[in-house]
Amino acid sequence: MSFLYPSFLFALAAIAIPILLHLVQLRRAKKVVFSNVKFIQASKDLTASQRTLKQLLILLARVLFIIFLVLAFAQPFIPGSESAVAANESDVAIAVDNSFSAQNLQAGKDITVMNAAVDLAKTVIKLFPPSTAFAVTSSTRARHGASVQGADASAYLDELTFSSTAFPLLSQRKNPAHLFLLSDFQKSTFSSRFLDSYDSLTQIHLVPIASAGNANVAVDSVYLEDEFIRPGTDNILHVRVINTGTEAVDDVPVKLFIDNRQVAAISLDLSAKQATEAILSFRVGNEATTNAYVQLDDFPVDFDNTYYFVLTPSKGISITEITDQEQSPLEGLYKNEALFKFSKYRSGNINYAAATNSDVIILNAIDNLSAAIAKTAANFVKAGGTLVLIPPAKGDQSGYSSLFQELNISAAFSGVGQEGAKTSLEAPDPNNPFFRNIFSEFDAKMQMPTSIRGMVWSRASDDILKFKGGAPFLSRYDRGKGQFFLMAAPLQEQYNTLVNHALLLPIMYKVVISGYKQEQQLAYTLGNGVVQVPVSEVPAKEGIFKLEQDTLSFIPEQQVRGGRLYFTIPSALNQAGFYTLKLQDKDITTLAFNYNNEESQLEQYTPDELRTLVKGKKNVHVYDYGDAFSVKGEFEKRYFGVKLWKYCLILCLLFLMAEIALIRFL
Repeated sequence: MSFLYPSFLFALAAIAIPILLHLVQLRRAKKVVFSNVKFIQASKDLTASQRTLKQLLILLARVLFIIFLVLAFAQPFIPGSESAVAANESDVAIAVDNSFSAQNLQAGKDITVMNAAVDLAKTVIKLFPPSTAFAVTSSTRARHGASVQGADASAYLDELTFSSTAFPLLSQRKNPAHLFLLSDFQKSTFSSRFLDSYDSLTQIHLVPIASAGNANVAVDSVYLEDEFIRPGTDNILHVRVINTGTEAVDDVPVKLFIDNRQVAAISLDLSAKQATEAILSFRVGNEATTNAYVQLDDFPVDFDNTYYFVLTPSKGISITEITDQEQSPLEGLYKNEALFKFSKYRSGNINYAAATNSDVIILNAIDNLSAAIAKTAANFVKAGGTLVLIPPAKGDQSGYSSLFQELNISAAFSGVGQEGAKTSLEAPDPNNPFFRNIFSEFDAKMQMPTSIRGMVWSRASDDILKFKGGAPFLSRYDRGKGQFFLMAAPLQEQYNTLVNHALLLPIMYKVVISGYKQEQQLAYTLGNGVVQVPVSEVPAKEGIFKLEQDTLSFIPEQQVRGGRLYFTIPSALNQAGFYTLKLQDKDITTLAFNYNNEESQLEQYTPDELRTLVKGKKNVHVYDYGDAFSVKGEFEKRYFGVKLWKYCLILCLLFLMAEIALIRFL
C-alpha cells in the first residue's frame, strides 16, 4: 500500500488527545447537584468494571476515528498492475463512434449507442486529473487534432450528431499515453488494422457498447427495367430492399415519390438476412430532369430509409442503316419506337457526317462494301459506337475482309445459296445478360428459327445465339470503346427465318440499346471517389463547377475532358439528398447522393470476438459490456490502482457514530 500524500501521516500524533482526555476524566469526581430528593434520577447499579469497559470502548472509537480521518487525507492506494504511464502527465485520446449505426438503441436502455458512448467518454475524462490533455475525435472530424482540457472535451462531446462516416477518425496525434475507442464495433466497418498506426507505448482501450439488436430494413438500391425513361408512358422501377436482421419482417410499406408527390406504393414481406425486390410503375410528364426518392418506415436506424435518385428522360438512340435493299425489314421495326431516330442510306449515297454522329450503324446486305465504308465503320466502333453487320447473300469479299482486318476479327464471308440446308438455332441462354427481361416465362423447348450459315468467325466476346452444334449465329465483339455485332446470314426469309420470328424484335432492339447508357447515373454514393457527368459547356478560364444545396455550396476537385466533367466528391459533402451542379450561376443538372450502405449492417463484434481479433497486441485492452462504473472501476484498478481514501472516510464516520452510540445508549 502507498500514500498519495504521506506527509499527512504526521497528524496521527493527534491520537494522544483522546488518550489524555480519557486519563484526566478518570481522576475527576462527578458532582451531582439537586434541590430536592424527589428530583434524584433513579439509577441502575453499575459496576466499576462495566464503567471501565465503556470508557475504553469510547476511547478506542475516538482513536480509530482520528486514525482513519488522517488516512483519508493521506489518500492510501494499492498500486495498479499497469501503472507505467504517469496519470498527471498523460496525453489522452478519446474516439467516439457517432456513425449512423449508432442510431441503434443500447441494449436494455432507451438511449442511442452514440449517447451511451458520450456518457462513457465523459466518465473517462473524469478518471484523469485536471491537468490531463484530451484529444477528442469522432466520425465527424478530428477536432482540429488539438488537445483540450476536460471541460472543453465534454463540451465537444455534447455537440456530437450522427455522421455518415463509417468509423471514428482516430487522433492525428501520434502515440498518446491512452487511446479510448468507444463504439458498437460493426463487423462491416471495424478492422484491427485501424490500430496499427500506434506503437506499443500507447495503451489502447476498446470499449464496446452492446446494441439492442441487429434488426434493420434499408433501401439498398434502385434500377430501371431498361435504360430508357419515356415521358408520358409507364416506366418500371426495381427497388432492392434488404433486411439485415435475423428475423423476418412483414408488411413493410415502400413508397415512391416524384417531385415530393407519392405516385406508387407497395407492401413487402422481408425474409431474414435477404434482399427483396419491389417493382413499381411510374410516369414522368415532361422531358425535364425530375427528383425522386423511395422511402420506407423503420426504427430506430432510419438513415437508410430513403434513397434519392434523379430521373432524366432519355434523349433517344439515333440509328443509321446502310443497305442496298429496297425494303429493309429493320426500317419498320425501328420506326415504330419513338425513342429510335432512324435514318437510311444506300451504300453509294451516304451522309458520312450524319452516320458517324449516330449511336448505331447497321451495315445490312451490302454487296460491295467499299474501303471508305469499311474504314469509317471500323473507326466508328473504336470511338465508342455500335456497329451491326448483316451480310448479303452474295458479294465481294474484299471489303468485308478489310473491315475484319481493321477490327482484328478472325472472320470470313463466304456467301449463301438458296440450295443450302437451313440449320435450326439453339434456344438462347436465359442467364445471358443480353436476354434479361426478354422472356416473362422461358421455355427451353420453344420453336427456334432456322438459317443458312454465310459467314464464319471465332473467339467472340459473347456468342448470343448459336446454331445447333455450337457454331455462332449472332455474336458480339468488344473493340476499342465500342462493340461490333455480327450475324451469320442475311435477314431474308429464304436464308434466315429469324426475319419472321417473334425473337427478331427483342433481339434487334437489344442489339441497338446494348451500347446505350444513361449519360447521368440515377444516383451516386457519398465517399465513392470520382463522379463523371456529361457537360455540353466548357468553363472559361476562371469558370468552376459548384455543387449547391440550399445555402450550402461545395467546390470539388474537377477536370473537364472529352465533353465530361470529372470531380471528386468533397469530404464535407456528407448529407444525402439532391444537389444542383452549377457553372458560375447557371444550373447544369441535378445530382442525387445517398449514404454508403455499409452502416446498414448492424452486426457487431462481441468483447470475446474483439479479443480474438487483437490477439497478440499486449497494449490493446478490451472491456466487457457494462455501465460507466464497471469500465471506470476496471480502468482505475489497472492504471491508477485501488484508491482507499473513500473506505477510510466511511470507517471514520462509522467510528464517530459508534462513539455517539456508546455515550448515548450504553
